[in-house]
Amino acid sequence: MRSFQVVTPLEDQRILAGRIVAHWTRGTGGDYNPKRREALAQIRISASLEEACQAVARHEGFKPLTVATCARRHPQAVGYGRLQRAMQNDHPYMILMGTAWGLAPEIIGSADHVLEPIGDQATYNHLSVRSAAAIILDRLTAPAGRPRD
Repeated sequence: MRSFQVVTPLEDQRILAGRIVAHWTRGTGGDYNPKRREALAQIRISASLEEACQAVARHEGFKPLTVATCARRHPQAVGYGRLQRAMQNDHPYMILMGTAWGLAPEIIGSADHVLEPIGDQATYNHLSVRSAAAIILDRLTAPAGRPRD
């Protein structure tokens, strides 16, 4: 199940996300921009991380391994190249990204992996989540031979 999971316990945010997705997948937005309809059709909305993991497990037959992202260094953090190699198996993975203050410490603590921060700790580390997502996904999907770390 290649999907983009939106997880929020706030019902009003789930409703809003659902309305936006519906506009681009079933509404006039999808007719206007079929490529966006195709992309946004991959979105799933859940009230909890456990609910999202269960949905992936039902589809894939395995509970996904979780990879927390964080702007701060973590003692067990893995590098992009190492995680990319690990992801070559058939197991599903969920890359967890937070907004505002980031992921809750209990989410980071319970993740199967914690990914190393994008940049040097001495520099500004407050990227928007979409910028961080673009960098992380680019690094994790880089073809062999292209620098990843």
